[in-house]
Amino acid sequence: MDEPDFFINKNQGVAIVGLGLIGGSIAGALKINGFKNIMGIDTQNKAIEDAINKDFIKLGDTEPENILPLAEIVIVCLYPKETAEFIKKHMKDFKYKAVITDVSGIKLDLINEINSCLRADLEFVGGHPMAGSHFRGFDHANPHLFMDANYIITPTDTSSLEAISKIKSLAKILGCKSISEINPGKHDEAMALASHMPHITALALMDMCDVREMGALLGPSFKDATRVAQINSRLWAQLLISNKENLDEQIKIMEKKMEQLRKAIISSDIKELEHLMEQAGSKRRKIG
Repeated sequence: MDEPDFFINKNQGVAIVGLGLIGGSIAGALKINGFKNIMGIDTQNKAIEDAINKDFIKLGDTEPENILPLAEIVIVCLYPKETAEFIKKHMKDFKYKAVITDVSGIKLDLINEINSCLRADLEFVGGHPMAGSHFRGFDHANPHLFMDANYIITPTDTSSLEAISKIKSLAKILGCKSISEINPGKHDEAMALASHMPHITALALMDMCDVREMGALLGPSFKDATRVAQINSRLWAQLLISNKENLDEQIKIMEKKMEQLRKAIISSDIKELEHLMEQAGSKRRKIG
């Protein structure tokens, strides 16, 4: 039997908590797709005013209790720690039977913390749009940011089909190409390799580089490999520490792979080195 599809009513109230790059981009994407009742919550009046002036939101407030009771869907676009704190602090303010989601790049501990105190009538379904930028703030919000991006949904055993389907519909509306469901623990294991390792590798490369001496000698390959070193340090410190067990395992694997390459180079083992290169190239071509 096909899974039912509970489409989001575009007249429903949608509250976006945090009108930065991600939250602002979600608001813009919903607006251009015909949503009529988009609301914003932010600590900065300027972000709210800018979002209203750009017609991304209908109304906004720095006081969550003035917005949350009006929203059937709440999208929390804050850092992981702040996401949990916000939901716990404002538990009494959410509308009856509201569906809450987030955009955090770490899931297991966050979802466990939220579900441990979630009101019985509410549902929290984790979401992770695989899109972003090293820029921050509403000024860089882009309604097309999520076009053709991947979106990961992290339901638990208690998540209803209706709530999951609403978040799937949300991802489709944002323009995401591939929408996957995975449990929170598996999500964090996958992100350690797919997202966190590329960032710490870029950080290590930049830490090795004396830009004053090397700047004029750096080519596109180095710049491509270190692009994500332009990092939001406050956010990424939370992500990496929250996922430290999975990341520690991936760092150990990386160390073994680097040692394998080092030995092939030092011993002038051309056959082994070519094999490792061809194997890596073949895998990379499959990604597209």
